[in-house]
Amino acid sequence: MRLRFLSLLTLSLIPRIAFSQQAHHVIKGTIVDAHTKEQMIGATIFIPELKRSTSARLDGSFVLENIQPGTYHFQCSYVGYLKLDTVITVRDNIKISLTLQASSSALNEVVVTGANYDRESENSAKRSEQLAPNTMNIISAKAIRLSPDITIANVMQRISGVSVERSSSGEGRYAIIRGMDQRYNNTLINGIKIPSPDNKNRFVPLDLFPADLVERVEVSKTLTPNMEADAVGGTVNMVMKKAPNQLYVNASAATGVSQNVLDNGFDAFPVSAINKKSPYQAKGPSYQAQPNDFTRDNLNYTHRKAPLNSMGTLSLGNRFLNDKLGIMLGGSYQNTYKSYHSIFMPGEYDEGDQLYIKHAYFRDYATHITRSAANANVDYKFNDQHKISLQALYADLQDAQARLTTDSLMVAPRTGPGIGQVWNYGRSKYQEQTILTTSLRGDHELTTHLHLDWTAVYSNATNNIPDWAEYEYDGGTYGDGNNNTPVYHAPVAAKFNRDWWHNTDRDLAGYLNLAYSNKLRSIPYTVSAGGLYRNKHRDNTYDHYILDPIPDPNSNTQAWTNIYNLRWTVSNPAGSNGSANNYRADEDITAGYAMVKFNVKKLEAVAGVRYESTTQSFDTNLPETSAGKSGNISYGDVLPSLNLKYAVNAVTNVRFGYYAAITRPNFFDIVPYNFDGDNFAEKGNSYLKHSTAQNLNLRYEWYPRANEQLLLGAFYKNIQDPIEYGFTITGNMVNNTFYQPNNFGNATNYGFEFVYEKYLGNFGLRTNYTYTHSSVTDSKFSSAIIDGISQKIPVTETRPLQGQAAHIANAALLYKNQQLGLDAQLAWQYTGKRIVLVSPYYGFDYWQQPTNFFDISAEKRFAKHFAVFVKVQNLLNAKYEVDVNKPINNSVEVPLQHPASGKTLAQRDQYGQTYQLGLRFTLKQ
Repeated sequence: MRLRFLSLLTLSLIPRIAFSQQAHHVIKGTIVDAHTKEQMIGATIFIPELKRSTSARLDGSFVLENIQPGTYHFQCSYVGYLKLDTVITVRDNIKISLTLQASSSALNEVVVTGANYDRESENSAKRSEQLAPNTMNIISAKAIRLSPDITIANVMQRISGVSVERSSSGEGRYAIIRGMDQRYNNTLINGIKIPSPDNKNRFVPLDLFPADLVERVEVSKTLTPNMEADAVGGTVNMVMKKAPNQLYVNASAATGVSQNVLDNGFDAFPVSAINKKSPYQAKGPSYQAQPNDFTRDNLNYTHRKAPLNSMGTLSLGNRFLNDKLGIMLGGSYQNTYKSYHSIFMPGEYDEGDQLYIKHAYFRDYATHITRSAANANVDYKFNDQHKISLQALYADLQDAQARLTTDSLMVAPRTGPGIGQVWNYGRSKYQEQTILTTSLRGDHELTTHLHLDWTAVYSNATNNIPDWAEYEYDGGTYGDGNNNTPVYHAPVAAKFNRDWWHNTDRDLAGYLNLAYSNKLRSIPYTVSAGGLYRNKHRDNTYDHYILDPIPDPNSNTQAWTNIYNLRWTVSNPAGSNGSANNYRADEDITAGYAMVKFNVKKLEAVAGVRYESTTQSFDTNLPETSAGKSGNISYGDVLPSLNLKYAVNAVTNVRFGYYAAITRPNFFDIVPYNFDGDNFAEKGNSYLKHSTAQNLNLRYEWYPRANEQLLLGAFYKNIQDPIEYGFTITGNMVNNTFYQPNNFGNATNYGFEFVYEKYLGNFGLRTNYTYTHSSVTDSKFSSAIIDGISQKIPVTETRPLQGQAAHIANAALLYKNQQLGLDAQLAWQYTGKRIVLVSPYYGFDYWQQPTNFFDISAEKRFAKHFAVFVKVQNLLNAKYEVDVNKPINNSVEVPLQHPASGKTLAQRDQYGQTYQLGLRFTLKQ
């Protein structure tokens, strides 16, 4: 009976199960833009009768499951697009494709614009890369917002072929493009070149710029004739946010902390105590500085518990007066604290080509960085033919850094730091760098075929380091001339320095471009011509004072107790105003170009030639009779270029590019300055030549979807007279070794790039890899036995270019769930080993070891316009390590060294993790 009952029950359920399986179906589909066919990632699908909804995933697809048979309204919406409301009948599993029409859209040469303000989207960035006439990589505002990065410098490391040189605090600072050091690249704001606040170089420190003010960042790897030619490596263009078609609001506030600060606290000094002016600047050239002219308070350090970081940003934009007037305003503020410990052990060279360690510097850094910026972009359309726009950006970075150092002798018989003679240093450095750039641009359609645009530019960059102060006291346990047995020596004060640096870089520039467009036998073409004129003026002042401790009564030294008990005299009361470090420099650049762009079926060509004339001059404060008091140089360069793009189909391009480029010496390079740097004596080189280069580029591009891509590229560069910093030795090798810029013959640089981005459902993978090989041959010194005597002889050595890493890689694992409002990514950045310091001796270059940085970020949206986000940088506490590829020759093992590796540690820094938690508000109508 029981078996019969179960059988009947089973038979009765079979129809119900079958009916259930037939009654619930799956709707799958994709949503695309009606014009561009791009996937509408995040578009909302809603069935009102069932109160069911979902969102398009990263690959543009959507899925609705368990839908009963019936007829339903099917509604699809996306910000800036007309709402789609259609009716579908469900009788089985179905697959549909939906198209959305933008409420207003216009397609220009490279960007689709519309009410949805999609210029910030990743789709728009990919589309711009595909349509661009030259080879470039673009990272969008949305990708930046969701990344772990808060500065443009750190954003750059995510781009194919780009690595970054880091500042002393571990933050990215300068971009190295395709293995070319920062001097070989230029930096633009909205297509306009900007001056640098750096006191030695013309390249721009990218950590000045907060990442949240840009619409996108473009890296051009080939040049067209209408682009400035001083970009052997490439061009970085920060495109600031423009006025949207409708109301736009983006605001955020965040806080955070550095792990090292959390663990160890923070050493601070009162920045307000700094003397903003030197005695010379404050009281005139005839004044003789007195001991009381130098404050002590900025060398008084207070140890604080972990201070919190704070950050905020606000961008507002809209159009007014019947859309004739557009305004976008933005501001950003970042207040951060970092600390870290550094070990610096410079190798020294003996007569037998042997490396030994004499000093070990143990340094504790504490850095307080305040970064602020404001952007304004205003445009006015008189009519469809005439438009003007005013753009302005101000960026300010203030860096207050304390450095406390213990320096120990490490030669035998010492077996560890602090055993032997010890030097102690304290250093307070406050630096403020600013950039202000403003441009007024006009665009005019003179006729149906003739277009004119012009730009007037004023830019100014400043750098101020007031009262760079330090002290030193020495002691320890060691023998001396009177007693070779190690004995304890109480600390005594040593002489120290106070420095004031100040420089300004001012640009006045004008651009003019005229373009004629028409067709010749159905072949569309555009002929362009134009040019620019720029006058750059730099003022550089440097005041240097030497303070000598006053000997105690009946003693040759003064005992050290603290900075407030220290008594000193001023060895050079007039300062250093008469040195070559005080100079004025001018640079006039006049450029003109002619260019033609045409399309023959699937082939697009941009060809032309550019001419740039450069005149550089400087005048120093050296006496009139001194060699190198002033100087000038002029040169001109003819620079052809060709960019070809063949569209295999709608989603595939093949590109070829050739261009000639130059690199001008920095102003400071050619001035005959001479001063003691942080680790080496530095000297200018008035005979330095500018560099020229021939560049080839080939790239295959595939864009299977709007947010996906595969790029395969190769490049080759031949550089004549490359400029690198190295050592020059004259006369006595010990006392006449200078670190200075030089031309190093010719160099080659070649490699290939790979970029891949793919999405499946809610997951995505973004990765790139670049291999670079460069070589340059320069003169070094080595030891040889001649007539039984060890002597230094000149030899040649072939090495990579300074800063060039053979391997650079990035990978990011992405997750996006539109229904949950969740975005997350884990990012990895790898930079292979590279030379950071060129030695004057054969085989003794300093190599930065490979680095692996892991970062993580996530954002969760809620309540329609709000999101909470988290960013963690340097997740695994990667270290910065520099080695010399030689074993040490010390008779005892030096701590922290690994003799078996055949390398010698020269520097090791660990910056720790940084955490950030924030809230964001976004409104896009």
